[in-house]
Amino acid sequence: MKNKHKQGQLRDVQDVIDIIGGRWRGAILASLCDREKRFNDLRRDVGEITPRILIKELKYLELNKLIGRNEEAPTKVSYYMTPHGKSLEPLIGAIVAWGRKHREVILSEPLEVTP
Repeated sequence: MKNKHKQGQLRDVQDVIDIIGGRWRGAILASLCDREKRFNDLRRDVGEITPRILIKELKYLELNKLIGRNEEAPTKVSYYMTPHGKSLEPLIGAIVAWGRKHREVILSEPLEVTP
């Protein structure tokens, strides 16, 4: 019985990693936690992402109902977190806090390499 429960937990973790993992998705979601943003604002926030990859990732997040899209005109499109996507905000906040702490640990302690 415990094994099935553990397998379910591992599957749940893998689902989350699949959806928010990848090089850009976490950064896109973190950027949208603040407010609705237009394409170029997201591109500026995320960094060195190409327009083609950003479009691909936005479509993926939209298909997974994490973000929505407002299209006022063909050239005026903005993206926002859906209610389902907003449920990730505590997780994203925890990831940010852990990442900051991890960076401090890595930078403050010398790397010990054993031959």
